[in-house]
Amino acid sequence: MFGLFGNKKQDHTATINNGEATITVKAGDNLLKAALEAGLAWPHDCRVGSCGTCKCVIKKGKIKALTDFSYVLDGEQLKAGTALACQTALKTDIEVDVEMGEALATQLLELEGKISQVNELTHDIKELVVKCDTSFKREMMAGQYAEISVKDISAPRSYSFAKAPRNEKDDEFSFYIRKVPGGEFTEWLFAENRVGTEIKLGAPYGQFYHRPLNTQMVCMAGGSGMSAIKAILEECVLEQVERNCIFLFGAQEERDLYCDEDMQRIKQQWHKDYKFEYVTVLSANKEGSSWTGPTGYVTDYFKQAYMDTSTFDLKDAQGYLCGPPPMIDSAIELLKSGGIDEDSIYYDKFLDASSIPGGR
Repeated sequence: MFGLFGNKKQDHTATINNGEATITVKAGDNLLKAALEAGLAWPHDCRVGSCGTCKCVIKKGKIKALTDFSYVLDGEQLKAGTALACQTALKTDIEVDVEMGEALATQLLELEGKISQVNELTHDIKELVVKCDTSFKREMMAGQYAEISVKDISAPRSYSFAKAPRNEKDDEFSFYIRKVPGGEFTEWLFAENRVGTEIKLGAPYGQFYHRPLNTQMVCMAGGSGMSAIKAILEECVLEQVERNCIFLFGAQEERDLYCDEDMQRIKQQWHKDYKFEYVTVLSANKEGSSWTGPTGYVTDYFKQAYMDTSTFDLKDAQGYLCGPPPMIDSAIELLKSGGIDEDSIYYDKFLDASSIPGGR
């Protein structure tokens, strides 16, 4: 019995970049969560130990790895003491080095509310609208995401905002959610009408958002990756950015296409002196279909139709990518081969249970 008190978990501190900041990591929390709550611009994307964006180097002290870092980090990184902040709990006080990202004027919010709408977009994608119980200051950026928690689901799930913040109602958030076979949350959502279900929401997370520039931008998305790109494009319309843009959306069949009216609206409202082009590409179009548009993978189509014909100048351009990991990886290599600097390619990989280390 006395041993229970002796094993009580304790809070610890993390001293960052030789004293630039010191934060408290509460017992049960991870290093990244504590850093974000402290307002630090710690780089992050997935928060589940898959992307590697939040990596840091532990200089002193002991940690507990919540997952196996070797899924993401190589041998040299592990030997150097590199860790994934989102999967790092503290056993002692530590000293850590990290290359901070861009500082965003956003405050992490913890909100409660209810599911107010569930709208069918395709056979396997629904729009989820959450209405919050209390008012809040909407400082998030188009392209970022929220963590959604529901009582009956074992762990929070991350979903991108489907609208530019200024296009949302004051107390609402909208998300596009694709059904993942075997996915705990999506199987729950699609099983029956969930309107009225209480929900907790933490936001904003992620560093996927529009970086203002006057060169061309190329966007690619697949599946529910439409959400983050659409939100960014809506923000570009509101800001009346002065740049040409092409958005290629990849789907398997015609039944997987959605948001066409939204894209036409964006095209109509784009800055009048610049061009916005929206192209849908089907990768598994059925024989006998009436589809007359492009077929294949979006990356192959972009290369053949734009890069090989020199109709889209990638020099100094920016890339914005959102969707499944294989598509993102392929698109990154393609854009780099066309001359886009890797630092000008921004992406958000949409991960499901099959994409997360250890199958969590």
